[in-house]
Amino acid sequence: MCARNTPNLTNYFSGAKQSQQLSEAEEEIQQLRAEIEELRDKNSGELERQLEELRTQLQSQIGILSIPIEQIEPNIEQPRQTFLPESLESMSRSLTSDGQLQPVILIQKENHLLIFDGERRWRSAKALGWQTLSAVIIPEPIGLHRKALLTSLHREDLNPLDKAEAIARELSTITGLELQDIPRILSTVVRRLNSQKRITSLVDLITADAKKQEKELESLDLSDSERAILSLLLDLQLNPASIDANIFPMLSLAEDLKLAIRAGLKGVHAMALQKLSAKNLGLNEQKAQLIREKTTQKVVSEKLSVIATRKLVAEVITSHSKSEVTNTTKQKAVLQVSRRLEQLSLETLKQANSTELIDLQEVLRKKLVEIEQVLKQN
Repeated sequence: MCARNTPNLTNYFSGAKQSQQLSEAEEEIQQLRAEIEELRDKNSGELERQLEELRTQLQSQIGILSIPIEQIEPNIEQPRQTFLPESLESMSRSLTSDGQLQPVILIQKENHLLIFDGERRWRSAKALGWQTLSAVIIPEPIGLHRKALLTSLHREDLNPLDKAEAIARELSTITGLELQDIPRILSTVVRRLNSQKRITSLVDLITADAKKQEKELESLDLSDSERAILSLLLDLQLNPASIDANIFPMLSLAEDLKLAIRAGLKGVHAMALQKLSAKNLGLNEQKAQLIREKTTQKVVSEKLSVIATRKLVAEVITSHSKSEVTNTTKQKAVLQVSRRLEQLSLETLKQANSTELIDLQEVLRKKLVEIEQVLKQN
């Protein structure tokens, strides 16, 4: 693997002139690839150090500004969309007791000030009723979402749902493909390469240079959309097979499970709970969702492991399957009685004596009353 320079966020965002000079997309991609690989070899403290250097440089250029909170906007290109209540409460306590120790970093984008770093501080300060925040401002970088993705991926672990949404949005933005088509295209090509026993060669390209990646991708007989997706994932130093198996499935989760992930549920637990579907339970979607939500609450409150969660899900499905079998058996019994009554012909009734007919009439009258009661309950 070719040697790479140590990434430097301060230099990377050092002003509009340098950003504007990156006119060639390949130059930006190469630089981002080098940054990602190096950042993965470092801990979050290194990235925090670089962000602090960026703050210092911006402060020396334009100073720390007091910005009205109402003028600050969250960056919709920010991959991290989940902020747990306990995390925000911790930040609120810190702001209350110690004040704002670091200025947030904002991006000037046309007439908007978007958060690049410090959204937890902004959310907490807003909840506390603060009117302003100290901030430093950088000009809008090229490829805003990609740089936000890069920063978030290596500053703290994104939950898999936030990560899936961020990666899919980046792929859609760059390739022009519809968001809903991207997971399907990736899944198709990964399955094909698996069957051809060529998936390992694809994974080996993650740390390769651009020329080797391009050459190898050309040999894989890919469609334009497949090649574009794989190329961009490799640019971000992401394993396409892992994204297909572990990340993009988050996008197809039921909405209640997505909400649970944003509240702290682990992705692997959500995938296990996803099996509590209407089809597997033999129920309508509304009833299935209630059962899924109840089971999810049990998993969270009891802090069940993945294995225990899968066992619980299997038990719930089995329980409802038995109920379904019982209900089906009862339905068959009623249907059999109904058919026997239909077979009771007029000729047979004429041959019966009066006592038998009166007894039958009384039985039917009672059953009709019971049927009406059951129908009213339903």
